[in-house]
Amino acid sequence: MYNIIEITLKKNIKDIYLLFWSICLPLGTIISLFCFEIEVSKNKLLAILTVGIFFYCCTTSSFSILAQRKRGVFDLIKITSFSLWKYLISVTISQTLIAVVISEILLLFENYLFSYELSGLQFIFFIPVFFLAASIFTLIGFCLSSFPSNEGQLSITTNLVMIPLIIFSSIFLNLNSESNWIFWLSWINPVEWIQKSYVAILSSTASQYMISVLALLIFFGLFLYFSKKSFQKDEN
Repeated sequence: MYNIIEITLKKNIKDIYLLFWSICLPLGTIISLFCFEIEVSKNKLLAILTVGIFFYCCTTSSFSILAQRKRGVFDLIKITSFSLWKYLISVTISQTLIAVVISEILLLFENYLFSYELSGLQFIFFIPVFFLAASIFTLIGFCLSSFPSNEGQLSITTNLVMIPLIIFSSIFLNLNSESNWIFWLSWINPVEWIQKSYVAILSSTASQYMISVLALLIFFGLFLYFSKKSFQKDEN
């Protein structure tokens, strides 16, 4: 298990494409907003971190997972004593560790440029949220990679998932003034709970933070289960 984490970490650190999407693009967006003095709410600024995590842990990693599926890597795992659960958790941890470090770095830039005045304790509280967000998006990548037969279809599939997750959240909508069905839809949207966690940290609302983290833990458990089930498709 530790070997897989180490191998995946080394592979991802050397992947320029992954690092561009997860560091350069979000950082360029943050700096551009600051330099051009564009007024953006803290909620939308923090959403840049969420989108960056999604690109890194779901969009780009799903292509790698699809390639492994096509090469029969997971078929080889099934004939060994190594548990598929352990493989899923190992890859998720390696993806998550990098995503957390990158997100904390981007948060430091936002804190400095836009004067969030975050305390050291608040930075620590962001770590579990980043960890769970990265884990959930990585597992969604596992699920999505089981449907398409090629990279083109996968690109469309990830976009079709990402766009509704972003749109039907408080990033763009004032959910208190929207239709009831949109409000209730946000309750099953992990992106919305990530945003709720950010707001809770900024406002130092412990109860809302705990509820949001608990909701993200539930999403993590569900997508871990669905990721495991997605490999049954390969057996058919």
